[in-house]
Amino acid sequence: MKLHIEKDALLQGTGRTQGVIDRRGTMPILSHCLLEAEGDQLKISATDYEVSFRGYYPAQVLENGGQTVPAINFFNIVKEMPAGQISIESTDTSNLILSRGDTRYKFLGLPMDNFPPLPNLEDRPMVTVKNAVLREMLEKTIFSIATEDLQQHLTGVFCERVPDSNKLRLVSSDGHRLSLIDREFLTGEEFELEQGILIPRKGVTEILRLLAEEGECALGREKKNLVLKQGLDYLYVRLLEKKFPDYHRIIPGSPHIRLAINRKALLEILKRISLLSTEKFKGVLLRVSDGWLDIRYQNPEVGGGDERLPVTVTVLTEVEEPEPEKEEDRLLAVPFEVSYNARYLMEPLSVMQSEEVYLELTKKKKPVCLRDARDPDYLSIVMPMDL
Repeated sequence: MKLHIEKDALLQGTGRTQGVIDRRGTMPILSHCLLEAEGDQLKISATDYEVSFRGYYPAQVLENGGQTVPAINFFNIVKEMPAGQISIESTDTSNLILSRGDTRYKFLGLPMDNFPPLPNLEDRPMVTVKNAVLREMLEKTIFSIATEDLQQHLTGVFCERVPDSNKLRLVSSDGHRLSLIDREFLTGEEFELEQGILIPRKGVTEILRLLAEEGECALGREKKNLVLKQGLDYLYVRLLEKKFPDYHRIIPGSPHIRLAINRKALLEILKRISLLSTEKFKGVLLRVSDGWLDIRYQNPEVGGGDERLPVTVTVLTEVEEPEPEKEEDRLLAVPFEVSYNARYLMEPLSVMQSEEVYLELTKKKKPVCLRDARDPDYLSIVMPMDL
């Protein structure tokens, strides 16, 4: 293999591999990217079996061929090279030479035959979607994905078509909270979602990385893989073969009380109060009275804080009759107190857009539903805490 390529093109391609490769070192070849020169382009590939990347970049190819290189080291050197054309040449001993003028670096690669085959889905029918739409949907659900592998059925974003509509729905939950968003999204046989699909967290992260720029992308799938095309870059995500739980039973029914609050003011208070929080003490107390929301935090190891916001309280349903025997089954009545993990409130508030946010509640032991006042198709549910 022998070629010349512009630094910017090489940097873009090798940069795409950084989130895909396996950094844990379980298999040395998975920490490498594969460079293949043919025709007038350089093909750059990377995989960890869960997520795979393949991109095509213009190059002046003098000799066809291929070579694997350590992806992190190679990228770091390319990043620091001067602008302009870079020369790449492989040797007979699985080494690769990177040079520009008097600058020369040698990388010790592994045999090409050891590199795993990537899915070959580039010719599948695909549906076009705006980057901004898909990016917004993923950004508003990624933070609710479970991070513990013990809950593998919750370690991804569930994707399905909303029945009897042209809307796509994304749902994520870690067992303590849930995020749901619907958006207009024309799909067909090119992107079949009859039973829904579960996209793993790493796949979501890499899709977001690929969608950083404005424009359009294309989506397609086959039974076990999701494929996303952005220009001449392809990302393949192996779908989780787990059943996402029935999220409908988690979503509260008609709320009893709605609190209308300034979103930015609430978010800023939670950010300030959270500066005192620790892993052991991370809950905030919300006290609702007539016209006011008091936000309190107490950490016996550090200290505490108390701030106040004006709030509009609307009672949406009448009190149940007869009165329930247990206090936890009683509908909330002003004044009342509820407690939540501060971060679980901050994350959805930070991605909402409107000035006002609704907090919808029913009972003290039931979850709160956060809604953007101007976006009825996005909601976040947070379970209460005991303080």
